[in-house]
Amino acid sequence: MLEFFWLMFLSLVAALYGAIVPGPVFVITVSESLKRGRMAGPFVALGHLMVEAVLIFVVFLGLHEFLVSASVRASVRASVQMIVGIVGGVTLIIMGIYLAKASKNFQVDIKIQTNTKFLSHGPVIAGILGSCSNPQFLLWWLAPGIPLMYMSITVAGAIGFVAFVIGHAGADLGWFGFVSYSVDKGKGLLSKNLIRYIMLGSAIFLVIFGISFILSAYLAWI
Repeated sequence: MLEFFWLMFLSLVAALYGAIVPGPVFVITVSESLKRGRMAGPFVALGHLMVEAVLIFVVFLGLHEFLVSASVRASVRASVQMIVGIVGGVTLIIMGIYLAKASKNFQVDIKIQTNTKFLSHGPVIAGILGSCSNPQFLLWWLAPGIPLMYMSITVAGAIGFVAFVIGHAGADLGWFGFVSYSVDKGKGLLSKNLIRYIMLGSAIFLVIFGISFILSAYLAWI
C-alpha cells in the first residue's frame, strides 16, 4: 500500500511540472475560465487527459508485452531498467534545476487573452487541440513520463500502473481546476508568488526523485 501512494505521489509531482509551466493548455484554461467560469478548467483538463489516455494505453501495451514476454531474458529486462532509470533520473534532475531557475523569473498575467481558434470548439475540444499542438507535451512523455510509467509497472505491476494514472490525472485536474477557480474569483488566489513556491517545491521533489531513480537503477543492476 505504501508503494501505491509513493508512486501516485511521484506521478503527481512529475505531472505537476508539465502542468504548471505555462503553455497552450494553460492559456486555453485562463481564456475559457474568463468566458465560462470556474468549471472550464476541469473540462479543459478532461480534453487534455483524453489525449494522454490514448498515449498511455499504447505505451502500456508495449511495456506490458515487453515485461511478460518469455522471449525477453531477465538480463535484458535488467539492462533496460537500468538505462531507463539512469536516463529518467538524469532528466528529472535537469528538469528540476530548470524549474527552480524558471521559478525565479516567472511572470503570469491572469487577464491573458488569446485569439486561438481552439476556443471556438468548447473547453474539452480546446484541451485536446491545445495538447496536440504543444511540443512540450511529447517531450514530457519521452522523459520523464514513459520512464516513470515503466518504473511504476516494474515496481508494483498493475497496482503501480493505476497509481501512476491516478497521480497524473490528479495533477492535471487539480492544477487546471485551481487555475480556473482562481480566474473566476479574481487574481487573489493565483498569485505569482504562489506559483513560484509551487514551482520551487516541485523542482526540489523532481531532483530528489531523479536521484532515487538513479539509485534504484544501480541497486537493481548490482
